[in-house]
Amino acid sequence: MKRPVFEALVLILASSFIFAACSETLEDETLPSTDAVPTSIVIETEETTTEEAETTPSETETEPSETEPLHGPFSTAIVTDKIVESYGQLSVDGTQLVNSNGEPVRLEGMSTYGMNAMAGFVNQAAVQTLAEDWGCDVLRLAMYTEGNSDGYIVNPDKYFEQMCEYVDLCIDQGIYVIIDWHILSDGNPNTYKTEAIDFFSRISAIYADSPNVIYEICNEPNSREEEVEVDWDNVIKPYAEEVIAAIRANDPDNIIIVGTPNWSQDVDIASANPIEGENIMYTVHFYAGSHGQELRDKVQTALDNGIAVFCTEWGTTNDSGAGTVFIEESQQWLEFFDENGISWCNWSIGGSQTEASNALKFISNVLTIEEKYAGHWPDEFISDSGLFVRDMILDLDSETNEE
Repeated sequence: MKRPVFEALVLILASSFIFAACSETLEDETLPSTDAVPTSIVIETEETTTEEAETTPSETETEPSETEPLHGPFSTAIVTDKIVESYGQLSVDGTQLVNSNGEPVRLEGMSTYGMNAMAGFVNQAAVQTLAEDWGCDVLRLAMYTEGNSDGYIVNPDKYFEQMCEYVDLCIDQGIYVIIDWHILSDGNPNTYKTEAIDFFSRISAIYADSPNVIYEICNEPNSREEEVEVDWDNVIKPYAEEVIAAIRANDPDNIIIVGTPNWSQDVDIASANPIEGENIMYTVHFYAGSHGQELRDKVQTALDNGIAVFCTEWGTTNDSGAGTVFIEESQQWLEFFDENGISWCNWSIGGSQTEASNALKFISNVLTIEEKYAGHWPDEFISDSGLFVRDMILDLDSETNEE
């Protein structure tokens, strides 16, 4: 499924993509906190409203004038080894993710923004940049099930084909890829259980023999706007058992990750009544400005109860995605993950919203439209959050890290 970068750019320009995507703005990823106090640095965010973020490229993505300074050098490959060639088929042993030799491993990478809000971003050049220039072991593809005017439920054929295209790009690049059934506003996973079973049945039949693939079957189950409590025992676990059975009918080996109650925070509750089966992990999500030791204690309880945890989404900001990057708090979490062998994906890359948690400055004229989609981004196009996370993946010390 690889395509030359030039060819991809021609397609992008020919279709006159709307930079803020083919749909209306997605809602904030999680509910905002009310008492987060920054202890680190403040992002210089773009002064752009939601309405402005949804305008055309000609309005928000203008080319720099001739009087503006040139940007710095574009990035180049640092990591050229193919991680899947090194680790092979992943499995779960106790609380640990292990490689084909049974040795504990930990994946680090990025989560995309919602696929229905970043048309054209996931291309061969972008995936290569994340794998080689940023050192990502894994890319999580966030496919919203329900998102205002668009999403998988509205356009299942479109997003099934797009998911397969993006998965193939990751396989070609030799990294792991998480297929994320990204429920959010539809807080009860059973709302679209029939569609989920159909989706995972079809996609697992295609990728059953690919060790690159990981399935995440419900992003953040939650009780907001739900008539019944979206709890573990009566709602999430029964849903997961049915979807897992559909996947296992085709794919007996690849990792399956299950969301946990309360926006994937109550992993301790799930650990008290785990799902029977092999190669199942449970996710916890955190935002460094909003979630600290209390949530880490929940993760520790889950580990003590013997389940394997994979953090498929975390942010450097508070849980609204806005304002401040919490460096010290983020480092505390990453040190905890390192000590316990927990894999992670950072939220997010590819979104054109003005969240401080975005890794790239899409609403800017730092680069031309063509350069934004061509990958190998210079540091001026990467946000403070993105610079910090990239250096954490590469195990480097950055200026942002040292502040």
